[in-house]
This record gives sequence, structure tokens and C-alpha cells, in this order.
Amino acid sequence: MVTGAVTGTAQAIPVGPVDLGTLPGDDESTVLAVNEAGEMVGLSLVGPTPKRSHPVRWDADGRIMALPTPGGTEGQVRDINSHGVSAGYVLTATTAVPVRWDAAGQATSLQLPPGYHNATAWAISDTGVVIGNWLTPDNQFHGFRWDPDGAATDLGTLPGETWSMTEGISGDGTIIAGSAVRSAANQAVRWVNGGPITELAPQGVSSGAGRINKDGVAAGVLRETSSGPPVPAKWDRDGVTHPMDWPSPHSVWIYGIGPTGYVVGSGYLNPPRRSALIWDLDGHVAALPDDGLGADAEAVNAQGTVAGTFRSQATVWFRNGERRQLGTLPGGTRGQGYRITDNGRVVGVASNAAGKSHAVYWTLG
Repeated sequence: MVTGAVTGTAQAIPVGPVDLGTLPGDDESTVLAVNEAGEMVGLSLVGPTPKRSHPVRWDADGRIMALPTPGGTEGQVRDINSHGVSAGYVLTATTAVPVRWDAAGQATSLQLPPGYHNATAWAISDTGVVIGNWLTPDNQFHGFRWDPDGAATDLGTLPGETWSMTEGISGDGTIIAGSAVRSAANQAVRWVNGGPITELAPQGVSSGAGRINKDGVAAGVLRETSSGPPVPAKWDRDGVTHPMDWPSPHSVWIYGIGPTGYVVGSGYLNPPRRSALIWDLDGHVAALPDDGLGADAEAVNAQGTVAGTFRSQATVWFRNGERRQLGTLPGGTRGQGYRITDNGRVVGVASNAAGKSHAVYWTLG
């Protein structure tokens, strides 16, 4: 199969990694989301597994700020939108409560309907719509939508079923992608303009579309028959399926979709090794150069630049076929890249001299 890719220009030498540190008393950290302004949110962590997690925000220059946890001492912030507003949840003594933090870091607990509980927020649109998952009064797991006016909506399940989950939302807040159960199998679903749940691959045996970009285009994998091969696919804003190349009967996973429609993932394109993969805008697949050693591709930006990991180092692959490792912290030996912005900020983690994982970023220039 083809490795590498197409055209591009020479790339500037990356700068970094910049160590984003931890809150006082904590020993590890991780970034979970970054916006185009370079503002990042994630976790400052302490203790043995399971670690205690504290929601934090870093400004574009890497200065850390603890986010308030009303009603509790732990929590997670999972996403940040283009206006610097973020969403996540706080862990109280008895339950999880969804929270929105404004651009100044002030917290608002999201109100739930009576009887709903243990709610976790996972994503926020640029219009301020928060999505997540909660337990219903009869303890069924459902996706929810919380609007800026305070209205909370149970997004329901497929007919006759009891389970659903939200996973991502478009920038304008109109399209939510997620999963639901049908016939004891996972199915890719979406909700549009607050409407009812619909399947993205209603004729398939199983499917998943856990990645969605700001334009509302989702990506994932479906199986058309129980014994058939996996089919990677994109679903456009109208919900139309666009299969992507996969000339292999073996497993494939989708990890990211960029703003313009590039898709990245991993799969057994050339067994027995697993390859990092990119699908171009026409759906053609290529294995990213890995010297036969394997690699992971986790995110891609509008230009098709991929962030991932190669030989335990954070790495980027450019559209001209160039692969570049991004470097480690002083005394550290490991790194991982898993988010990338259109203006060339790669975020991830790297180990320090003490062997602890810290959130970091690199600038591609």
C-alpha cells in the first residue's frame, strides 16, 4: 500500500516542548482539549491510581489556573470552545454534577430535571450548548443536551431500547453525534436541531461515529454484515454515508477528523503490524511512514498535518510525507501528541526527569 502522502511545503523547526506543569501539590497533568486561540483545558493529578483529578485551564502562554469545583474537591474539564468557555463535571460526595466554566473561569453547575443524577458533561459547542450523559430516574444511561437558557433535554434512545451516549457536537450546536444500542449492538446515532435520535447506518449490523468536526461531519466505522469487513466512513451534515477506502479485512479504528475532513486512525492495513493511517479528502487511505515499527495517529488539522506518536515520541506527519519527532522534556524519555490546531500547536504529554507525565505543547511555526 501507499505510504506517505502528497504535496506540501517545507516546515519550520518545532519549538518546545513547553512544560505546562501542575497545580501545587500535584505531580502529573494532561491536556484534554485546545482551541484555536491556544487556550487549553485538562487535569492536574495526584496520588496513586486512581489518581485524584483537578480541572485546570492554561492560557495560550501556558499559565495554569485551577477551575472551581462547586460542591466537591475533584472533577474533570473535558472541552473548551472558541470563546474560552469550557465544560466538564464536579465529583461531589455522592454524585457527578455537570459544570460550565466561563471564559474567566467562573463555574456554573448545570441544573438537572428532578430525579436525574450522576451527570457528566463531555463537550461544548461554540454557541454554548453542553452535551453529556446522565442516569435517568430509573437508572438508565441516556445522553443529554443542556442549552444556554438552562433547558436540559433527555436525548432518549432508539425505539424499545434503554441506552444512549453523546460523544461530540458541531460548532454551531445543531448536530450531536453519539452511540446507542440496537439489537444488543452499538450503533452510530445523531440528533439534529433538538430532534429525535436517528441512526447513521440503519441497515448495518453495528456502527460507531464517535468523532465529529465543527462542521458537523462525523467519522467512524460500520459493519454491514456480521461476517463482513469493517467499513470506515464519514457522514456529512445531512447524515449521508460516504464510505472510505479500506482494502483489508482486518480491524480499523478512527481517532480523529479535522476541520476540512481529513480523517486519521489506526488499523491493520499491512498485517501483521498495525499502521497509523490518514484518509484524504476523497477518502483514499495511506499508511503514515513508520519504518516498519508501527505508530499511532490521533489528530489532524485543516491542512492535513497529523499529530501522534512514533517510537514513544510525540510526532507529526506533514502532507509532503515528512515525519518529524517533536522532542522530550529534559531528562525525560517519552512523549505523546494527541491534539493539533490549525495554526500549528500540538498538545500532549511528556515524561520529566522524575518519570512523571506532564501536559506539554509544541509549536510548529
